[in-house]
Amino acid sequence: RSDLIITTGGLGPTEDDITYQIIARALNLKLIKYPEAEENLKKFLNKIKIKVSLSNLKQVYLPEGAKIIINQYGTAPAMILEKDNKIICSFPGVPHEMKNLIEENLIPYLKEKFPPSMIKKSKTLKITGLGESSVNELIRNYINKQTNFSFGIYANPEDIQVQVTTQAPTEKETDKLLQLSVNQLTKILGNYVYGTDKQSLEEVVGNLLKTKKLKVAVAESCTGGMLGEMITRIPGSSKYFQGGVISYNAKVKEDLLKVPPEVIRKYGEVSKEVAQLMAERVRRCCHSNIGISITGIAGPGGATEKKKVGLVHMALSDGKKTITQKHQLFGNRQLVRLRSTRRALNMLRMYLTKK
Repeated sequence: RSDLIITTGGLGPTEDDITYQIIARALNLKLIKYPEAEENLKKFLNKIKIKVSLSNLKQVYLPEGAKIIINQYGTAPAMILEKDNKIICSFPGVPHEMKNLIEENLIPYLKEKFPPSMIKKSKTLKITGLGESSVNELIRNYINKQTNFSFGIYANPEDIQVQVTTQAPTEKETDKLLQLSVNQLTKILGNYVYGTDKQSLEEVVGNLLKTKKLKVAVAESCTGGMLGEMITRIPGSSKYFQGGVISYNAKVKEDLLKVPPEVIRKYGEVSKEVAQLMAERVRRCCHSNIGISITGIAGPGGATEKKKVGLVHMALSDGKKTITQKHQLFGNRQLVRLRSTRRALNMLRMYLTKK
């Protein structure tokens, strides 16, 4: 009843990986060895110092007549099989393998096989510093006036995405329409927009630091290294990331960051004053242009009558001035830590775009 079937998973070396066996049985086909699949499997396993077993070799047998797709991301080959005017496509279930192989092989194949009369495309606008409802309020009037576009608003912690979709007879026309809409939305949302599509906040911040030839260092308490980890996710971050201090304990703040103990006693570890000194001192000790600090109460314990779970102070120092921010965040421990990290990154982004 279906002209096209796409499967994912069941291509591995274990006993319950039986996708190709089932397809072959259903279509009355033999499973045959594909030498190119065997060559890739051995090369991949040798690279990671794993001995090739009989279980592994099971993966090189595919239904006869299949167009094999070599998996450069793993050991299980994918396939496209055309039979009796029907198409079966099978891909690995491991998410990153599946995604890459589908994008690189299946989508181009399907576009060539079934050329569309209209080209439909989407572009995603990435926003931080606003909640989902606030974004909706700002762009509602614009959205309601559009007839050639569809819109979706999707929420993640400190990261709202607006997806714009449209179609036109040619790819060039579709791209032009999408860019027009993205430009109009960006004009409405202003500097809350940090990027598009696959761009991440840490990538955007890294590009700004590289462009301006600036280096950054971090001092973290409640986030326990998340800010440094996020910054260093980007290849080449060594060009702008100097290092950091995870000053989870007051004594570390005093000894490594030289925060005076009397300041901690007077204001508490979670305070504007301590955040400010952490940022200033980490900038100096890491020989950086900019220092960023985060100190807060991630919970579930640690709160006081005056300082509730979710209270976070952060600061940014450039040697001339120090900017501080206070946030009362919501969510569980991990969410508070993630929101703190992203807000600190966004504070750095806003500073760099104005500099």
